[in-house]
Amino acid sequence: MELSSPRAVAVVLTAWVALSASLIIFNAELLSSFRHPILLTCWHQFVSVVLILGVRAAFPSLVSTGDPEKGIAPLTLWSAVGLGLPVAVCQSIGLVSGNTAIMYLSVAFCQMVKAFTPACVYVSGCAFGTQQWSLPIAKCLFVITFGLVVTSMGELKFNWFGFLMQVIALVSEGLRITFLELRLKAQGHKLNALSSVMVFAPMVCGMLFLSALLFDQSAFDAEQIAGVGVGIFGANAVLAFLLNIAIYLAIQCASGLVFTLAGILKDFLIVAGSCMLQGSQITATQLVGYTIAMVGLQAFGVVSRSPSDFEGGVVMAMFRKALEGEAKEPRASLSSDSTLTADSSSCEDDEETSLGQASQAQIGGVKVLG
Repeated sequence: MELSSPRAVAVVLTAWVALSASLIIFNAELLSSFRHPILLTCWHQFVSVVLILGVRAAFPSLVSTGDPEKGIAPLTLWSAVGLGLPVAVCQSIGLVSGNTAIMYLSVAFCQMVKAFTPACVYVSGCAFGTQQWSLPIAKCLFVITFGLVVTSMGELKFNWFGFLMQVIALVSEGLRITFLELRLKAQGHKLNALSSVMVFAPMVCGMLFLSALLFDQSAFDAEQIAGVGVGIFGANAVLAFLLNIAIYLAIQCASGLVFTLAGILKDFLIVAGSCMLQGSQITATQLVGYTIAMVGLQAFGVVSRSPSDFEGGVVMAMFRKALEGEAKEPRASLSSDSTLTADSSSCEDDEETSLGQASQAQIGGVKVLG
């Protein structure tokens, strides 16, 4: 079965959606009894380092960081540390704060707040010169922000500390993507979901281990760990690593349209799953707010491709493009090379450096390993 065949695409995307939703809910359940997000995230990174070394031994091309055609040598240990340390710091902060947030907020609400991730990436990119400020894009960001404000107002169990942790996670993710583009992509190095694990997981693991020793020594209680179960910890970490494999395959085989639709389905399943499995409650106000935010998010994905086309008004230009799209492309193909919207990157582009892929934040890729 070829990777580009419709059946293979369906299998890969199903695995990605299932693994992503399962991992977030799994993390929330595990952290409800083992309230040590730093050590748990460190454990995820350690297991990922071990497993990615096995992948590198068997399939070195999957984790290549160089480009022989362009004469770019793969990253060495010291060059990876020198170029990627700021990225690893942001990743560490984002993983820990994101996992801390789900200890105080419902998974459903955290998932809704994560819709703001592309905005954080865009704003940080504007601050560091990797993105250009545009009024049409700013209008889309305003819609997303307004939707999330309405969503937050409808949260029944709002917790300011948990919300602050989630905001820190979003800001850290925006900076992570921006630094990745500034420092690594500028040097010509291309990272996918697997090579990112190989480059950053060792650094993140080391920083988190030292942080746990300094700030959370009670996490190393053997009785507490045994109470949860070594098998549970192992399964949780392996699930996180398998998600990176699924993301890598999904980006390779799925078109932009299909990947985007699968991402929307995944978000819905995470919200619905947390309600069914964890008893989370969603109010009508939250549904309205989240719908507004998702409309803004999808508009952001379209507008960010060519902001100049929307200078005369975002809504009218969207209608015009929709009509033109129906006339020119009555149906989408699974094998197309269409650019992904705000939920992913181009199938040919670097998944980790894409502005769009950041909206999976949290949800997909190496960013959810914690």
